[in-house]
Amino acid sequence: MTIRRREFISGLTAGAVGLLAKDVRAAGLRTLDSATKCVIDAHVHWYPPEFVDLIEKEGAANGVTAIKRNKDGDLEAVIPGNHPYAPKATFRRDMTDKGIILKSMDDRHVDLSVLAQTNPHVMWAPPAFGLKLSQAINDATSKFSVENPKRILGSITLPWQDISLSLQELERAAKLPGMRAVSCPENILGKNVSDKSFWPVYERIETSGLPMFMHNIDPISERMVEKDFTMINVLGNPFEATIACTALVLGGVLDAFPKLDVYVPHAGGAFVFLTPRMDWSMGTAEYAPKGRTSSFKNLKLNSASDYRRRFYYDLILHDPKITRMMIDIVGVDRIVCGTDYPQGMAIMKPVEYVEAIPRITQHEREMILCENPRRLLKL
Repeated sequence: MTIRRREFISGLTAGAVGLLAKDVRAAGLRTLDSATKCVIDAHVHWYPPEFVDLIEKEGAANGVTAIKRNKDGDLEAVIPGNHPYAPKATFRRDMTDKGIILKSMDDRHVDLSVLAQTNPHVMWAPPAFGLKLSQAINDATSKFSVENPKRILGSITLPWQDISLSLQELERAAKLPGMRAVSCPENILGKNVSDKSFWPVYERIETSGLPMFMHNIDPISERMVEKDFTMINVLGNPFEATIACTALVLGGVLDAFPKLDVYVPHAGGAFVFLTPRMDWSMGTAEYAPKGRTSSFKNLKLNSASDYRRRFYYDLILHDPKITRMMIDIVGVDRIVCGTDYPQGMAIMKPVEYVEAIPRITQHEREMILCENPRRLLKL
């Protein structure tokens, strides 16, 4: 049987409003424990109009230049930093207009979307302005969720350039309705996410019970942009995911925070397929020469491959056959519907993509499209 998109019925989902259990009961809502399944896209991007307006009004005082509206009314600006499409950022209508976002969900057969920031993010800004931008994003995203509780959830944006301000905003934004995850860049101003300066935030995220959603920002490197072509999207973004996953494992973050759920975009890049190489280096691979010495720190689990199931992976592999390999390697319970919509490498039709996975079963369809994101978001 094929999963088709179904219109939400009244009170179908409690988690979609992002409230605590007592609030759910008070609202008279029911949970997703229903025969009717909804399609949840955990990886969708938007620019809240309030965020865009703030850049237009106060960006010049904080390093932003060439601020203008184009012929379509979209804001364009040159944002400081090394974000991958520098120097110009365009805040497109399909990522700022709530009506367009909701209609696109219908067109794509998606019932519930989790919204998060994308480039240029807020880390380019002076810390105080980064906090102000983060607050604008989080407040607007929560408002969008409250307006559309059956359709929209949010991921919390933090000013990672200042850990104290990040902790402050996490404490505040985690209380906002509809905010069900914390967004973490895959590198933070050039530092790997294993850097211990970020661990206080990871500790707070783990304590909050919210999952950490990784997102690619500033992909490596200058050699990704050639005169006649660019590799930023096709290689840079998945390579960033690969580095982030590897850093979280080898840097000891996952050992230090065993209850931290981590969701990675672009299916973790090459991480899943490179862990045997790490195992070989550590002498833990099945066919590795014994007695090898490794520069890697001791891990609590036996090998790097044992950490593959500490992550949740989205669908962005662009080949259902490779997604089948991911399912067979990490287990179907670690694959979460996430598309990167409306970016250029997005999986535009997630239901159709999942349907095309070889040997897909009804149980696997429902796990990927509904049950896994539902469990990750604690709906």
